[in-house]
Amino acid sequence: MIHVHDLSLAYQQHQVLKQLNFSVKQHEIVAIIGASGAGKSTLLRCLNLLEQPQQGLISINHVQIDARRVKKNELVQFRQQSAMVFQQFNLFQQKTALENVMEGLLVVKKYQHQEAQEIALAKLRQVGLEDRVGHYPKQLSGGQQQRVAIARALAMDPKVLLLDEPTSALDPELVGEVLATIKQAAIAGNTMILVSHEMSFVYEIATRVLFLDQGQIIEDGTPEEVFVHPKHQRTKAFLARYHGLSAADYQI
Repeated sequence: MIHVHDLSLAYQQHQVLKQLNFSVKQHEIVAIIGASGAGKSTLLRCLNLLEQPQQGLISINHVQIDARRVKKNELVQFRQQSAMVFQQFNLFQQKTALENVMEGLLVVKKYQHQEAQEIALAKLRQVGLEDRVGHYPKQLSGGQQQRVAIARALAMDPKVLLLDEPTSALDPELVGEVLATIKQAAIAGNTMILVSHEMSFVYEIATRVLFLDQGQIIEDGTPEEVFVHPKHQRTKAFLARYHGLSAADYQI
């Protein structure tokens, strides 16, 4: 469903992503983990061309982009295949929760107002915010704002949901409600690529884990393969820092 071939991106002399190759099947939940600066969020942003790689082929649902020559009409079609949930919610402050979820349906998908409203209401109900439809972002907690952002993404019916550290901007007590919403979306069969530092959640929800180090995928496997039986010393050292995973466990 998703195919990435020879994806590379550099900022001046700094190579951020180095000839990445991987595929994602429909309904897979792929988590990208790694140390800060490894290129995780950059990779995610490249998958909908919010970041422009210098080279690489990216295909989502048979819609393919060659990073070296992107045409405007191709870009519009390509971006419609995915929806992204950001760290900082990115809600319109002067629009209600309902209006935020409706926006993409009206502007991008050109739905009629009544149909857009029905879909938006259904998605807000799905994330447990049916009693907040008329609230503005400033009237919502951080967790509620992120759930609105997830509802907005799901409303677009994307082929793949891209989530970039969706809990990193939240107070600890609000993280659980957002993770529960993401888990619910995963159970519903959505294909997801998730960047997260919540290792226990990654272990629970992901069907596959990619460990990114210095712009390269050095580990690719099931959560058990990567977390319990990692092959690379760099992966072992990274995981050893998290609760319940010690250096001794990995014989570093």
